[in-house]
Amino acid sequence: MPEKERIAGTWAWIALAWLHARREGVRVALAWLLRGLAARARWCGRRDPGERAAERFLRALGYEVLGRNWRSPRDPRDEADLIAATPDGTELAVVEVKRTASRWDPLDRVDGRKRSVLWRILCDLEEGSLHPGDARLRDAVRRARRIRIDLVGVRGDGATAVVVDYAPDVMCRELRTEAGPERRAGPMAREARPP
Repeated sequence: MPEKERIAGTWAWIALAWLHARREGVRVALAWLLRGLAARARWCGRRDPGERAAERFLRALGYEVLGRNWRSPRDPRDEADLIAATPDGTELAVVEVKRTASRWDPLDRVDGRKRSVLWRILCDLEEGSLHPGDARLRDAVRRARRIRIDLVGVRGDGATAVVVDYAPDVMCRELRTEAGPERRAGPMAREARPP
């Protein structure tokens, strides 16, 4: 989380605690703060171990993770596990993470329904339909020449989760041609493996 957003969030918490203290008293405000901090601590520890392993893997490749569990403003049921920018910033990757604890291939679990959800998310990013607070993501979309879908397969559970398969550029959209910033229509679908 960027420093400015963290500071703004901290001031919002302090302002709400002050309002609770003025309205209901100091004890209620303190209880509200403690409940909020406990809920935040429980939520931060609940991230999927496969997503954490995939994020470590992408960071090791030089990617900058811009969003985790990003939901589309058009349809909140459409979710991308990770959104990352390539090291040079010219491509944006919508990353789907599949984890398995068995010997089966985790990427085989990406079915046609999930591929269509990922395609809709890719189109939402291309059109610029983002949440108002997604300033970093909005800047990354403006700089990017392509938006693509990557698949990451993770095997294991908890601290033993490790990336075993990586399929970059499963589907992509060209945002800008070399001649200028005009957008091209039409998907360039390239399957890394059979559906």
